[in-house]
Amino acid sequence: MSSRWAPRWELIKITVNGRQETVCYDQETKLYLCPRCGPECLKGGIPTSGSYFFNQQDLLNHLLAHRYELWNKKKHKEVEEEEEGGEEDEDEE
Repeated sequence: MSSRWAPRWELIKITVNGRQETVCYDQETKLYLCPRCGPECLKGGIPTSGSYFFNQQDLLNHLLAHRYELWNKKKHKEVEEEEEGGEEDEDEE
């Protein structure tokens, strides 16, 4: 038994908004991989990162979502904390 993943990619075509798109399907794990997130699979490689799906419909929805790329638009804002100890606001009577 191996502890490493050796994918056996099968390139299949699905229709996305009326046009054919080639996607990757791993015959070992039975998972679909988004070719836009992990393009290494198109050449038989192992992607360093990617989005994997159990069925074609979920992959199709993900490919349609690439149009909006909401995951890239969400940016975290850092909250700046004010330093204490500088000026003190005290009312002196």
